[in-house]
Amino acid sequence: MKRDTASEVQTLVECGAIPQAIATAREALPLLAGPERGPVLLAMAAACNIGGQYVEALRAGVAASESFTAAGSHTGVCDALVRIAQSLRSAGDYASAIATLEQAEDIARTLDEPLRLAQVLRNVGVCSSLVGRHQHALSCLQEALDVLLRVGSLTEQFATRLSLYNARNRKAESLPADAAERGELLRLDEWQSLVEDCRAASHHRLEVLARGNHAITLHQRGHHLEAIAELAELLPAYRVQGLRPNEGLCFAELGRCHQALGETAAARESYRQAIDILEDGGTLDDLQSALEGLSEVEEALGDHAAALAALRRVRAIDKRKSDEAARSALVQRELRIELARLTSQWAEQATRDPLTGLGNRRALDRWMEEHLARVEHGEPLSLLLMDLDHFKRINDHFGHGTGDEVLRRVAKVIQECCRHRDLAVRYGGEEFVLALSGVDHGSATAVAQRLLESVASQPWAEVAAELAVTVSIGLAEARETLDAPSLLTLADRRLYAAKYAGRNQVVVAG
Repeated sequence: MKRDTASEVQTLVECGAIPQAIATAREALPLLAGPERGPVLLAMAAACNIGGQYVEALRAGVAASESFTAAGSHTGVCDALVRIAQSLRSAGDYASAIATLEQAEDIARTLDEPLRLAQVLRNVGVCSSLVGRHQHALSCLQEALDVLLRVGSLTEQFATRLSLYNARNRKAESLPADAAERGELLRLDEWQSLVEDCRAASHHRLEVLARGNHAITLHQRGHHLEAIAELAELLPAYRVQGLRPNEGLCFAELGRCHQALGETAAARESYRQAIDILEDGGTLDDLQSALEGLSEVEEALGDHAAALAALRRVRAIDKRKSDEAARSALVQRELRIELARLTSQWAEQATRDPLTGLGNRRALDRWMEEHLARVEHGEPLSLLLMDLDHFKRINDHFGHGTGDEVLRRVAKVIQECCRHRDLAVRYGGEEFVLALSGVDHGSATAVAQRLLESVASQPWAEVAAELAVTVSIGLAEARETLDAPSLLTLADRRLYAAKYAGRNQVVVAG
């Protein structure tokens, strides 16, 4: 049975065996080719991202995208872009993550795969919410949910509802306390409905997360006693689910609720428990917020020394945050430089023929788009479309290896006639194009004739005994037509005329 390395790596990731997952992928990749590489690279990117190896995750994601591009898999490219964005987001570079996700969204909208579009939109929505693009976030998340309610699983629906309601809460937090819109955004009924739906479907982890957000919303709406009761019930549930940081946040929220009710002693105890937990596994922002709360209640209780001690810890965290921000900025800069390098390399490969090193059709399309506009201002432009004579006979008689070497050598001859402003292209099979910019009719004809003679005079016997190679060339000028497809058609007609007339010649008119 054929080994499914991608599934092996993914299973290791799900089990938390991150170093083993990365090692398995690295060991397998040199042995894989073609469409088998992309899924393994995607799984490796996920493992590296979880392991905090963001640059390696980025490289694996870009390599996966290249692999899927070569295989013509638009869905694979879309998935790879999502993975690249996740690496950027994990490193704190939300702007680059969103830009990458928008590329994925463009691809997803061309595919008849609603679930993939919903996945991309959810990622866009979450990132946008975290950077304060609240309305865009809500729009993307609502569209994702609408799709999933039609074709998604319950797990996908619940997770997206959780993201959508969280985005609403974030928008509410960004508004003034007396803003009327806050009440419209802080929807207790929707949180309660999500809790009940998750419970009915036995999605216990999502149920616990939804209950936590419901309790926070109760506090934000001023229902402090109800929030305290909900949060107290949640503490053992967080422990069962292994959500230690959430347990710390739960204690911190209890502290805020008690503080709002004037229950300063209870608030102090809750903040202290929150700090003990968050020091081990929470974010610096959450730890700092709990310490600030503790300082306030210590002051209210008259313990000024304890209040000052908590404030000193807050200031120390400011310094740690500053240091971490500097390190994060360096990581983000490294990621952006690496992404720019990989993207440039990727774009170059996307316009390059792998056998000959010449440009491909995509490169010709870009070149024509840029240069045809100059023709209107009087700059000449010519296309030489050439085809190897009797190339099928060469492959049949001498073998495809010899045929490939012939193509490479002809490409080299064409490249030698190409200035920096021109473009040499393998147009397909044994057809080549030399696009000449700023060259008049007489000079273009001379280049074509020189090409013809140079190909025929190559030492082909070095490749194979009795091998002879010639080309036929059709030449067309942009002054005859300003439309790129018509120009190629005109050159193709003249190439056909050259072949019909006996091959190994140039036709420039007729």
